[in-house]
Amino acid sequence: MEVPKTRGRLLKATTALAAVALLAACGGGSDASTAGAGGGAGIANEIKLMGVYDTTGPVAYAGVGASKGMKLAMDEIQEQAFLGQDVKLTLDEADTAGAIERASSEVSRAVANPKVNAIFGPVSGQQAATVAPMVQKAGLPTIFNQAGSDGVVIGDYTFRGTAPMHSYYEIAAKYLADKGLTNVAVLYNGTYPTFAEIGQKSFPELAKKHGLTISSSYAVQSNTQDFTAQAQEIAEKKPDAVVMLLIAPQSVTALTQMGQAGYEGQTVASSVQAAGNVAEAGEHAAGLVYPVDFSVAQESELAVKFVDGFKKKYGEAPDQYAAEGYDSMWWLARGIKASGDSSRAGIQKGLQQVAAEGFEGVMGDLTFEGNDMRVNGVLVEWDGSKEQLATQ
Repeated sequence: MEVPKTRGRLLKATTALAAVALLAACGGGSDASTAGAGGGAGIANEIKLMGVYDTTGPVAYAGVGASKGMKLAMDEIQEQAFLGQDVKLTLDEADTAGAIERASSEVSRAVANPKVNAIFGPVSGQQAATVAPMVQKAGLPTIFNQAGSDGVVIGDYTFRGTAPMHSYYEIAAKYLADKGLTNVAVLYNGTYPTFAEIGQKSFPELAKKHGLTISSSYAVQSNTQDFTAQAQEIAEKKPDAVVMLLIAPQSVTALTQMGQAGYEGQTVASSVQAAGNVAEAGEHAAGLVYPVDFSVAQESELAVKFVDGFKKKYGEAPDQYAAEGYDSMWWLARGIKASGDSSRAGIQKGLQQVAAEGFEGVMGDLTFEGNDMRVNGVLVEWDGSKEQLATQ
């Protein structure tokens, strides 16, 4: 059908204006309204991020550590002009305080704000599994740290910047087998999804693979504060080793009570006990070993540089949560650079592109199964005052 001349001129003018707008958007640091959440191409001058995780409550150590690592990474990204001289990342944080309802409310607020380009999600598996469908449906890219349970990485817009603990826990089972510590008791928090999965499924499978026998298994709740009964029974049965899968405050009590009951065998814990989280147990914690995705004892160039930078900024050594947050923020920055687009859709595309290629972070060579991070992990020992690499 023939287009009237006046209409044809209008179409040509409109097309020309659209082309100019597209070129402007692709030319580096565009206006935030142009390359914000709506999917426009280009990298905005301001990229707004939202952190929704515990900074108070029983697992606050994970949220606080991740936050510190993210902010150090943001400083470096800015200093290096990694995304452009005029590009700035900003991070607003909301404390979920251990409440699923609060996590849902804060994520809903972020989803509804078109200026929020991406989220760093809850560290608790229960919170994360609750909000994951929300961000997936809304098309808001979200990187979770910790949150190692099922139901978190569920689609193209959900990512995890922490390797699930079970994926590198085999180094602990191998350590016990190599030491000839084959009679093992398991004490685990059955409420906490990550520990329930390892205690009920992953470790029994690893034990069978490495010739270990689980002689007894004890499930407790997240609010359990007294382990006297379990400690006395463990001391009486004298297993070669105890695999302890508890949140940080519980582990201090359990280690102390097992020591007071007379247990003298090897105790193997998890990354939750890392970076001095068991220091309050004093002599009862000395000799504790645990697999981690990062330790200050690691010696790679990037790890050493990260530790030095963290100490300079915060006056303390980083824990593994800080390393996870740091590598996750760099994953995000690499993703934005790879896609050249800081919109929600652009970030999602870029994160997947970087995941497909992998990259080296402070935790080592980072690979991915889909949107889910994987690391080799290292086994460390707490000597009573600091971490050191455990000897096989």
